[in-house]
Amino acid sequence: MADNNNVEECSVCFGCYDESQLRPRSLPCGHTFCSQCVDNGVKNGQLTCFSCRAQHSATAAAHFPINYGMEAVIRRLKDTQVVSGDTVAATLYNASTRGISKKLRSLVEEQKSSISSLITSCEEVLSQLVEYRGQLGDWKTHHLQLQDRLYGLVEKNKAAMKLVEEEDTSVEDMTTQGEEGKSLLEAMLGSLNTVNTAQEAVTTIDTADQCHVEVEVWLQKCQELFPGVKTVYTSVKVQETIREALEMVTTEAGVTIHLRDSASTIMEKVQKVTEGAPQTQVTNQTFIFRVDKKHGNHR
Repeated sequence: MADNNNVEECSVCFGCYDESQLRPRSLPCGHTFCSQCVDNGVKNGQLTCFSCRAQHSATAAAHFPINYGMEAVIRRLKDTQVVSGDTVAATLYNASTRGISKKLRSLVEEQKSSISSLITSCEEVLSQLVEYRGQLGDWKTHHLQLQDRLYGLVEKNKAAMKLVEEEDTSVEDMTTQGEEGKSLLEAMLGSLNTVNTAQEAVTTIDTADQCHVEVEVWLQKCQELFPGVKTVYTSVKVQETIREALEMVTTEAGVTIHLRDSASTIMEKVQKVTEGAPQTQVTNQTFIFRVDKKHGNHR
């Protein structure tokens, strides 16, 4: 794209900026184009900067702030052109003010100076607001990205809950089997205490051996299955990560920073707030979990 050094014109369509269809719009990358060109450039919720090719999320030109500072500069340029070219109006003005007293003329000039100074202040603050809105736009993008990550964390929490539920069901089933095996062993013990004949003793011993084997198998399965390392590790890790994130948000919610320094710009105050905010980082905890199958101990 050819460079356009005329600040009054849009560098895309070369149309002069106005206060209706061709209002100057500032992009977060710092470049400015007219509303019409910005609207025409929006495709599928994205706008590619005509100068630096930076990508910006947008659905219409209204998404980007008006460059009030540029409008003010253009307005002043037009006013200067009118005044410099209209010598008749200047002569009439001088003639009309000849009858004003020196003191009153001084008050008029003082008022003009005051208003001009105030206009300059307005332009400066408007420019700061445009810059601040650009920063806010970046933050909104970051929040959306963080929101996606939070959704991912929620899904991990759901997956961890599913593992815990499956583990709980498995433990419940094994508990039922163990209680049944214990009851059989107690019954066998009672039967062995009451045998009277050799045949009864042989039959009871065979049944007890079978019951004994089944309970031994159950004991071995308990040692091998529990605890489920993946379930315990995932559950503890996800709980700790979410707990730290929630505690960080709760702690920072009470932070209050007062800024009443009128000499600082809006972005300088933003910088002070950013520097004063706690820089807390959530780190993933490393958990070491070992299972001794022989003795069934975990640590």
